[in-house]
Amino acid sequence: MSARRHALRAVVAAVLAVVLWWLSRDFVAVRPPEVDPPVEGMILRIHTEPWLLMAAALAAGLAMVSATLAVLGRRPRPRH
Repeated sequence: MSARRHALRAVVAAVLAVVLWWLSRDFVAVRPPEVDPPVEGMILRIHTEPWLLMAAALAAGLAMVSATLAVLGRRPRPRH
């Protein structure tokens, strides 16, 4: 496989990793605990979907491997 294909695969995998990571996060509004003094309003917490986060980590790993193969697979420039 050529270095350009590895580089293209690395870019696609990196974009996929970012999108999956973004989709794995979700904000959830919960009621505050009963404390003194009382807290008004809702509390926003981040809930993470583990399967999407795992897929994002795998895509990031594929991006790193493909980028490494692209760098190692390029041909040296001819010297004049």
